[in-house]
Amino acid sequence: MADYSSKPVPKGAWDTHHHIFEPEKFPFAPGRHFTPSVATLDDLKAFEKSVGVGHICIAHGLSYGPDCTSLLYYLEQFKGEARGICVIDETSVTDEMLDSYHAAGIRSVRLDFFKHQAMNDLEKQVTLIEATAARLAKWGPKGWSVQAQQPHAEYWPRLRAVAQKLPVPLVIDHMGLLKGESMAEGAPDVTKTSGFAELLGALADGNLWMKISAPYRNSYQDFEYLDLKLMVRKMVDANPKRVVWGSDWPHTQRHQDRAGKNPSDKEPFLKIDSAKWIESLSTWLSDEEWQAMWVGNPQELYDY
Repeated sequence: MADYSSKPVPKGAWDTHHHIFEPEKFPFAPGRHFTPSVATLDDLKAFEKSVGVGHICIAHGLSYGPDCTSLLYYLEQFKGEARGICVIDETSVTDEMLDSYHAAGIRSVRLDFFKHQAMNDLEKQVTLIEATAARLAKWGPKGWSVQAQQPHAEYWPRLRAVAQKLPVPLVIDHMGLLKGESMAEGAPDVTKTSGFAELLGALADGNLWMKISAPYRNSYQDFEYLDLKLMVRKMVDANPKRVVWGSDWPHTQRHQDRAGKNPSDKEPFLKIDSAKWIESLSTWLSDEEWQAMWVGNPQELYDY
């Protein structure tokens, strides 16, 4: 693999995955799968300035459920310069509600596989993806996508076929939650599996997008995450026009670290050196790939 020189975050860069949690203003939903600490709008602005990001796409926190009141409020603060990813109930959402979301800057629907107990159920994943995509297609406006996260490489033969036929793009969070060597617990190298090959095929097909985000969900090699280099490189090689960067700020706990804990107990955020991770990642991509991941690709995906 080629090594490239370290590069700064380019002008006009996008952070396509982060959250804001202000429960005193906007209470969390009952039945949530975790309770985050406080992360304010001002905190987010300070973080993005510190890493050199100029544009944001706010991912509605799953702890809020399908009530997107907070997301609409935060988008309004950016006066049309931001984008958002909502959570909906595809069986009850109205065209009028989707129209208002579109006008506010929302361009994607985030699927809650936790709520639907679909993280480890391929058939449930397919049902939710297809139903949400069909609802968006029936509504009409272009420029929207469906976003999900799931950790199973072995699901990709089926998910690739699903993605090819969807009327909207499918976006996958956090490098597919695929594990680097440091987190794999002795499992075979995922980049050598047939499932990973199908994921790369889906990227090459063109209707799948991948977020290069939250490396601490894939690796324990803080903060350069070198055991993810081959995985990321292969994703970019598969289709450099289908990868975008996301911070996952304010860095909520890993899913496996919540096992056995009360979801109503407030959990602390992880301490992540994003600047060090960005510098490491910059040496894995060419200048052209770096610019596309940060600027051109997110502009296309989020209809900016």
